[in-house]
Amino acid sequence: MKNRLTVFMICFFMVALAGCATMILEGDGQKGPGKKLQTVHGSYYGFVWSEPKVKVCDNSHGLYRVSYHTNALYALASLASLGLYVPQTAEWWCDETPNQE
Repeated sequence: MKNRLTVFMICFFMVALAGCATMILEGDGQKGPGKKLQTVHGSYYGFVWSEPKVKVCDNSHGLYRVSYHTNALYALASLASLGLYVPQTAEWWCDETPNQE
């Protein structure tokens, strides 16, 4: 019983420590006032369960900044599914640079 508890605690702490991460991609321009938020569902094996909407903005400009977040609960879901289901939260801001005409 003691060995099972030890193994469980080690696995729990490994997932908790590795679970929180943020990746930010940022370009040149001016960040727009409002951010958009979506949970993206993918896998470690290269296929995507749902396509993210992060590809376009409402205006004619592109994206200014994209930020992907994971947390311990997302890491636990990834671990339980052996990498078949990997959720992430995506935040993005549109570029609001004025047009140079």
